[in-house]
Amino acid sequence: MSPAITWLRRVFTDSHFFFALKVLLAMISLVLPGWWLDQTPAAMTLALGAMAGALSEVDQAPKGRLRHLLLSLLCFFGAITLVTLLIDIPLLFGPLLVLSTLVLILIGAWGPAAGTLGFGTLLISLYAMQGHVDSPSFWYQPVLLTLGAAWYGLLSWLVLLVWPYKQVHEQLAQCYFALSRYLLEKSRFFDSPQEQHQQRRHQLAQLNIQLVSALENTKQMLNLRTQGRGKQEQDQELSRLLALYLLVQEMHERATSSHYPYQQLNQDLKQADVLVGYQILLMELGQACYRLGYAILTHNTYRHSKRITWELSALQDQLDYSHLKRHYPPSLLSPMRFLARNMASLHQSLQRAEALTRRQPEPVSIELARPDPVPFWPRLKALLHPNALLFRHGVRLSLCFALGYALIAGFELERGYWILLTILFVCKPSFSATRKRLMQRTLGTFGGIVAAVPLLHLFPSVGAQLVILLLCIFIFFTQVKVYYSWAVGFVTLFVLLAFNLQDAMAEPAFLARLLDTLIGCALAFVAVWFIWPDWQRRHLPRLMADAMEANAHYLAAIARQFEQGRDDELDYRLPRKQAHLADNQLALAWQNIRVEPVPRFWLNLCFDIAYRNHALLSYLSTLGAHRMHSAPLQGDQIQQLVDRLLASAQALRSEEALPDYPPLPTSTLDADNDDEWLILSRQLLNQVTLLVNALYQQAQSFHHLPPPTEDAPAPGLG
Repeated sequence: MSPAITWLRRVFTDSHFFFALKVLLAMISLVLPGWWLDQTPAAMTLALGAMAGALSEVDQAPKGRLRHLLLSLLCFFGAITLVTLLIDIPLLFGPLLVLSTLVLILIGAWGPAAGTLGFGTLLISLYAMQGHVDSPSFWYQPVLLTLGAAWYGLLSWLVLLVWPYKQVHEQLAQCYFALSRYLLEKSRFFDSPQEQHQQRRHQLAQLNIQLVSALENTKQMLNLRTQGRGKQEQDQELSRLLALYLLVQEMHERATSSHYPYQQLNQDLKQADVLVGYQILLMELGQACYRLGYAILTHNTYRHSKRITWELSALQDQLDYSHLKRHYPPSLLSPMRFLARNMASLHQSLQRAEALTRRQPEPVSIELARPDPVPFWPRLKALLHPNALLFRHGVRLSLCFALGYALIAGFELERGYWILLTILFVCKPSFSATRKRLMQRTLGTFGGIVAAVPLLHLFPSVGAQLVILLLCIFIFFTQVKVYYSWAVGFVTLFVLLAFNLQDAMAEPAFLARLLDTLIGCALAFVAVWFIWPDWQRRHLPRLMADAMEANAHYLAAIARQFEQGRDDELDYRLPRKQAHLADNQLALAWQNIRVEPVPRFWLNLCFDIAYRNHALLSYLSTLGAHRMHSAPLQGDQIQQLVDRLLASAQALRSEEALPDYPPLPTSTLDADNDDEWLILSRQLLNQVTLLVNALYQQAQSFHHLPPPTEDAPAPGLG
């Protein structure tokens, strides 16, 4: 295959590029006929409707997507009609805007599809407000904006019928790409000095957030396509995707495992050749995961490198040779050998992936985790509680809209609804996310306006402006998930040109739009600071309780596997997933708390908790990765660890002071024992015990003065 064809295939299978291509095709089919028929203002209104439809699209199976599209069009038409009917009556329109904003935000509690529908309805309503001045008749905007959204939705639905699993392929490939980045970053520990290990661990935690998020998104997509299907109803492609998804879950557990503390490795091993062997092998495995992800993305057969087999053999020979020369103690040799076996298992998983991409697998019955349905009234009662995050965000955004609309009505700003558009995109549930979006939105809008001034003077013709507009919307959708500031600049230019072409007689008010943006950003910042601010330190006890409880269930599930035999059924996969999700929430909390106005004590406490919890999860993953061994774990020690974690979680949730329990004891290692698994399992459980003791003291610090710094074991190797 020629390089040009390979490049084109890669580009067209890129999710951002393909999404942008769909939007561009819809825009061209709306804009060009309007230009040829000299109906450019109507074409721009249709284009804005298509834009809102694209931004409110959700991933679903064809039948669910069509149902969501019809419901969206009904909501869009009703919302735009109400805007057109009431916008000239401020005393009635203002309260309706605030109330409807709250309702549309709160329906997000009924799932991602409902949340996206609420956002899309708000967005298209704001487009209708901004374009109301240029509307020649009552039904002009309700009909055209809805038709624009309908045209994009129909086009996207037809594409989905042709490629029903395209988005699943893209998301599953992202899982393997994220796993590749994780393994490559982990390989750098072998040649990094000790002072860089903390930075490496922080980077690994960020990469694990991406990996777990990709896994969760893939699971949701697969759930939408397997729901209601039996084993015989699954086609071969869906069975292949399910098998590859379970495979990457298993590989993730092995990748996050830790067999030996990093800071002791160079001191204890003292063999650069062996360390280089582990590093090269881990890099090869990471690169192989990337190639597998690329094969899934491009619908090609994955070809596993035979070189890895040779490198595994060479590593084992080098380790045995070094052991003969120095005679390593069992406490070092056993983890090193199990680390090599762990890498060999990753190698075998990639070989299974090669077989899956070569042949069509038989339909399999795989149960994926699905949340239990919650009845309407209990869910509504929980949602309307002041502690509910979505309720706080809905109230905050509604009051922010109230302030923005008061400025628009008070100063009679006919086109001031750009303020509300800015608030919608900038105001997020958390302070850190709002602060980030605020800077990105301001810089992007300023850049878009600065670019618009010379472009409109250099290209005054309608045809040239349409070309620029189409180019801007294409670039926006390719960059919105990658470089938001750049994307905002291009979408600002798109919307400016669209509203300008809606009323060709008017001069574009660039400075007014920039001022509107600054006002909207300022209102959003004030809202997240003063209206029920969602400071992360308030959630830290709950997040720590969630993590400790999830780790307890994961450890108990691992112990059951040793007793009953290894399997990958839901009763094991679910606790493992919950432990990783809880760990991610702690890591995200530490990210967010760093930009909040909090004392240094809270920063240090959040970092220590997130750091130690990730280390604990790494050692638990090692036990899970090697659960094929018939020898059970030490039952009494496991039960003590589970009980201590659950007791800590319960006390944190009830906001009670934790009892002053003595630290859990570690087991003594028998120097004469030559059972490699017994040596490794006791080492791992001792590390887990030390970390549980440290986390228990951290939990106690919520009710006491800041505790003194205490050394705890760091995440280990492999």
